[in-house]
Amino acid sequence: MRAAAYLCGAAAGCVLILVVVVAIAITTDRLGGGALYFAGLVAAHLVCQPIGRQVVVRSWVGFKRNISADGWSALAADARPPVLYLRSFLVDELLARTGETGVDYFRTEEERFARAFSRIGPLVAIGRPGEPLPPAGAPRVYVGDDWQQTVRELLHRSRLVLIGAGRGEGLRWELELVTVTVDPRRVVVLLPFGNWEYDHFRSEVAGLFPHPLPDLAPLPDADDHTVRAALHFREDWTAELVRLSTDRGTSLEMALLQQLAPVFAHLDDARAPARLRRQRDLRWLALSLAGLVLLLSAVWGLLRVFVLR
Repeated sequence: MRAAAYLCGAAAGCVLILVVVVAIAITTDRLGGGALYFAGLVAAHLVCQPIGRQVVVRSWVGFKRNISADGWSALAADARPPVLYLRSFLVDELLARTGETGVDYFRTEEERFARAFSRIGPLVAIGRPGEPLPPAGAPRVYVGDDWQQTVRELLHRSRLVLIGAGRGEGLRWELELVTVTVDPRRVVVLLPFGNWEYDHFRSEVAGLFPHPLPDLAPLPDADDHTVRAALHFREDWTAELVRLSTDRGTSLEMALLQQLAPVFAHLDDARAPARLRRQRDLRWLALSLAGLVLLLSAVWGLLRVFVLR
């Protein structure tokens, strides 16, 4: 029932934009038509687009949270070894914001990096106790007081361990377990914060890794990605830090696949970046064709209003 309500909210946001655009268009057309008509459309877009977008985005994300798969069901439905996502629960809120460009309007940051790592296996995470709904992204596994045993079992099964850097005794215990039980080449640490927070994190976990974590060069102000850097490891636990592109033309998914190519190569998925580039090129081709059709339609409309009438 709640999922249906969120879906209706998304539809209502779309209808809001459409209704106001049509209403202003009709009004301006009656007042004078022609250039005023198009000015009305532009004004309607500028006024309603931010409001309608927020309604649609929030409702769509809420809908996805309501229909998200249970973690155990996701594991049962996919025979591949899983990707286990470990993090402090405080990170969930940071990664719950949606993007600002293209289809990322409707995807949280967790969903965006989940798309990259789900190429390796089903991505699952331990759910936060008591949360009414799981965040949009990795399916959650909900456990009781025996959560540590569940983490041990999932680590034993996992093909890759993904860690969201942060604070907390639970995360520290998980990091300590990872460093003594997991092949370092199958570990990735995402850094969802800036330089000061990274230095604090590095000092907190200094005794857990056999080698010191590298310095992080100054990062630019936050943009469309909260996760702007990541760590992966050599066989002896020597960490290599990679900067994820802050170019708005590069998706977080593509940045992860490109910068973490050694990890994907070790997991026999070295062709993932090339496949994603082909998919991206096809999407841009489709969008370009759609844009061309819209442009030609607009030109034809202008000709009819100003030349052929």
